[in-house]
Amino acid sequence: KELGTDNSTDYVFIISSGVHIYRRQNQVNATIQEINNFLDTTNRTIFVSPPYYYPDIQFTAELVRDQAEVYRGLLPNVAPENADHPFLDVYELTRSCTWKNCSYDKAHRSRFVNRWKAQLLLNTLCEVQ
Repeated sequence: KELGTDNSTDYVFIISSGVHIYRRQNQVNATIQEINNFLDTTNRTIFVSPPYYYPDIQFTAELVRDQAEVYRGLLPNVAPENADHPFLDVYELTRSCTWKNCSYDKAHRSRFVNRWKAQLLLNTLCEVQ
């Protein structure tokens, strides 16, 4: 039996791959479609949104704009719009953190932001059960 194909409740998938799929596809709509297709074929999956990236040399304005479009494009297919696809929104969380110590390199988050994300994940896991 494949994991995720039965009605067992002793596991959950935590998926956060929007950035990596986009970088492979390099197309917003193809990225959204691939993620939605995956979500439609799995059970007990919590999708974690791509984070917000600060525009700079590493992340061009185009990449930042496209990641925002991927995020907005996923919203109709994840909770609360679609209760079958629990969703952890770290895009808005990371976008709202404007202190200088939110990120140490404008891509990776500092420890306190990651703890914040972990608490949201724990809350989401408790809701999914």
